[in-house]
Amino acid sequence: MMTELFGEPIYTYTRAQAVEDGYQMLLTGKDAQAAKEVGYKWPVYLTTEVVDLISRAVENPRWSSDWDGILWDILWMSRRASQSVNEYTSKFQVIINGAGRKRYYDFVIQCRPTDIDNPAPALTIMFLDEE
Repeated sequence: MMTELFGEPIYTYTRAQAVEDGYQMLLTGKDAQAAKEVGYKWPVYLTTEVVDLISRAVENPRWSSDWDGILWDILWMSRRASQSVNEYTSKFQVIINGAGRKRYYDFVIQCRPTDIDNPAPALTIMFLDEE
């Protein structure tokens, strides 16, 4: 329908390109298993900004945080997100110590097609300002 109204798109930036360029990361292995344990059936992606936040917290020796624990907290809270922005997006907050001066971080989780040529659902966890 869209191409009938406006013609073919001039340019598209796909999720595959975002992953290749390092802007998004697909959870795989034990990280994907954690997402399944939380209750997600679809692939889960994190933006680079979220990955960087987790890495900063893990690298801070004062808090003894680990990747698995922080990721679990983010996945758990995203699954229990109660503040819907719309039917495809929900806001949630997570306490993460050691990543910076803040303690509470605001995220959103979106359900969108996996890619422009793959309509299967996928979830993306990002910061509010990345939406």
